[in-house]
Amino acid sequence: MTEKKIPTVEQLNDFRQQVKTAVTSSDYDKLNAFIEEYDLYTKVFEENGKMGVKDAAGQILVPAEFDEVCYTFMDHCKPLAVPVLKDGKFALAAQDGKGTMLSGFEFDEIHYTPECCYILVRDGKKGLAMSNGSVVIPAQMDQVYTPFNGLASFEKDGKSGFSMVYEGITTEAVYEDCEIECDAYLEVVKDGVKGFIDSNGEFTTDEDEAHFGSFCDY
Repeated sequence: MTEKKIPTVEQLNDFRQQVKTAVTSSDYDKLNAFIEEYDLYTKVFEENGKMGVKDAAGQILVPAEFDEVCYTFMDHCKPLAVPVLKDGKFALAAQDGKGTMLSGFEFDEIHYTPECCYILVRDGKKGLAMSNGSVVIPAQMDQVYTPFNGLASFEKDGKSGFSMVYEGITTEAVYEDCEIECDAYLEVVKDGVKGFIDSNGEFTTDEDEAHFGSFCDY
């Protein structure tokens, strides 16, 4: 297997710009060819016993100030927040090269999900944060399920609720049941009545008004 090349800073910046502006199949063919040729994954590095993150060209994205860095990702134009560990607690750090923290060190665990979100665990309760670190479900729930097409359900005190992650709509836990169907819409039961959730996050019995989820915008 041929070892991939390391991009220069200029090549990496040009790649990020092309990701933002790609429209045609030819544009995407060029991007895919570049991905095949170059190693574009961010790298964890160690300095003075602490861990940080560098981009594929070697520029520091997260300074080496942490006991552990939990994930690395392919370097796109919109870097994900990174879970970091310090003094036994986890937080989310921005990959902006400025040392920006997106949360405090308050979580016992942080788990990455395939939809570029993070399940947060604190004192046995769970929540959900987006790729930019913004919390859409506070870490107060008994259970939070992995998002599917931008829809996430959760449980609290025997009731269910949901979040339309990319629309910024999160309900209280007021439903007897909440299921994300395979077609990526929400089916719920409220006060014994089966229904759906519309695009405003409201209960409806009209299936034609059911809101369909959104694909990950990463």
